Amino acid sequence: MRVLVVSSYPPRHCGIGSYARNQVERLRGAGDEVTVLSPPDGAGDVRAEFIGGAAFRRAASLGVRFDRILVHFQPALYFPPRRAVSKVLTAASLLWLVLRRRPSVELVMHEADRPSSLWRPDYALLRLAFALARRLDFHTDAERRAFESDYRVRLGSRAVLVPHLVSVDPSALDQRHEEVRERLGIGERSFPVLVCIGFLQPSKGFDRALEAFARVFGSDDEGSGNGSRRDGSLYLVGSVREDTPENRAYAGALRGRVAEVRGAHLVERFVTEEEFDLWIAAADRLVLPYRRSWSSGVLARAHELGVPAIVCDAGGLREQAAAADVIAEGDDGLVKAFEALRNGSREGSLR
Repeated sequence: MRVLVVSSYPPRHCGIGSYARNQVERLRGAGDEVTVLSPPDGAGDVRAEFIGGAAFRRAASLGVRFDRILVHFQPALYFPPRRAVSKVLTAASLLWLVLRRRPSVELVMHEADRPSSLWRPDYALLRLAFALARRLDFHTDAERRAFESDYRVRLGSRAVLVPHLVSVDPSALDQRHEEVRERLGIGERSFPVLVCIGFLQPSKGFDRALEAFARVFGSDDEGSGNGSRRDGSLYLVGSVREDTPENRAYAGALRGRVAEVRGAHLVERFVTEEEFDLWIAAADRLVLPYRRSWSSGVLARAHELGVPAIVCDAGGLREQAAAADVIAEGDDGLVKAFEALRNGSREGSLR
């Protein structure tokens, strides 16, 4: 089968691109002939600008050659901020692709913004494109339900739930905690080692994990009389992806607060996929303190690596969580989950 995949793609620093690359590898492994249409900074077979909808128009022109067209959809990949005319053009371009190649177009829904108004031209055009696409893939039923409610569409059998599949670095699977931590240069640490990893932006909520850690691990035990230190280390690992004033201010605030919290560390740099997996493998618990999310490739990687997670109840994360994970409801839930670790609890009762 001839397949066109429209997505960000490595070496661009993007989780969706990594997901798409894994998908392409599986398709090619199954014998499909796959062509990748990526932004100029991705290693696609064909390249086009994504912001503004040129990629959709290019896919429409190429689409006659393909049996399937898989479009990885996330608004920030295609829609420019605060440019109304370009937003309308982008949405119209997606609709044009769907109309022109309707039997072939499938949307892989990584995320969709909640419409401010379905009467707004860009959202009206998007809604029509979603309503006419042959198939829409979701990772959780919670995402599908929210999407249908937000866009007032009923997808029926066109909505397909697919697992959030990822491929992890084999070296992260084959080594013990001590070996992985030695490779990362963090040495011996007291239990537990907690890790938050990803891009530094408010929606990821690293500050929530930092404040919960400060309350539970970062101060002397009250009433101990000897000022004994509580055990535990928290590593915040990542970098700013979108260089906006908000994200720069957020990263700066994290730097300042980490300096005040004993046992907390900020590893502020972009990490390769190999190192990304090593940080997860080094953790006793991965922490996903997200304020907003659909599903998470980071959580999927933790599952592949066998690392339990503490997950805030956002979007479809509750549904994606595994039996070994803990669901934390809000900031108080994070504190309770951290306290359970400090006290040696198996924390299953926290779900």
